[in-house]
Amino acid sequence: MSLQNHVTEEGFCTPTHPSRHSRTPFLNRSSTDQSPVITIPASPFMERLGYGTGVSVYLLERSPRKSGFARSPWAVKKVKAYKTATADINTEKRLKREAELLQKFKHESIIGYRGFSRSADGTLCLSMENGEKSLMDLIEMRSENGEDPFPARDVLKVALAVAKALSYIHNEHKVLHGDLKSANVLIQGDFEKIKLCDFGVSVKMKDDLSDIMDESEYYIGTEPWSAKEVIIGDRITDKTDIFAFGLVLWEMLALTIPHTHLLGDENDDSMDATWDESKYLEALGSRPPLPDINYDDNYLPVLELLTICTDEDPNRRPTAKEIVNMLE
Repeated sequence: MSLQNHVTEEGFCTPTHPSRHSRTPFLNRSSTDQSPVITIPASPFMERLGYGTGVSVYLLERSPRKSGFARSPWAVKKVKAYKTATADINTEKRLKREAELLQKFKHESIIGYRGFSRSADGTLCLSMENGEKSLMDLIEMRSENGEDPFPARDVLKVALAVAKALSYIHNEHKVLHGDLKSANVLIQGDFEKIKLCDFGVSVKMKDDLSDIMDESEYYIGTEPWSAKEVIIGDRITDKTDIFAFGLVLWEMLALTIPHTHLLGDENDDSMDATWDESKYLEALGSRPPLPDINYDDNYLPVLELLTICTDEDPNRRPTAKEIVNMLE
């Protein structure tokens, strides 16, 4: 199996199709008939903020109100042009699914829905509140600058905000996020606001959160953040999100993507370079070791939370609601 199964030109992105670990096919239907009509310009006229599997995200600068007051910009997630119709259909299904969910979600720690429409070039677009930077962007910047892990207070801010968002979607809507990672956590200002985003592969759960409701739906996720039950094809529960949540906290300390140290240097073209993916594959679903540095006492609650959330046994992981109670 090639590394291309894990890494695309865009990095560790959500798979276009269900991974080899998934049990059941992912299909979804959605209705966004009530969405307001919004005029979205063609891509070249907007600043690109980022990208994901099959989509690019652009900044939409909105014209001032008639009163002269400025309006906040929006982030627009736009379907990319594909060479195959099947890829287009899969991506559009995900975007419609995400729009449908964001219309329903009303929570301070979930990115706000603004509209769903087609752009001037005919591609589907989901307009959202502008989340500024992803946590993954901040992690990469900190790593490139050779800085230490994020302060414990910032890690705990992220933990509480994301746990509140998960508790809300799990308990109020019976929905599993299904692809929690630092790229899907948005940070506004200096950790002033923290928002969970990207619900394109979210799935509906049974009322007791003990399994995916519809057997025709898959848990997709992204490999480095996948729990053991995903890797071995076991039952998916709300605790599957909790494992990925724990690894997001791990990322803020390690300043890297989980398990990727086991993949070697993909840029090393020397004759001595070896490429053995077996250790990486064996490590999936486990808690990676943290960097060997001294963490002061402020990090104790972070380390404790990270440890219990990344237990390989889902029954020993806390629920999102329990995490909120621990942190408040």
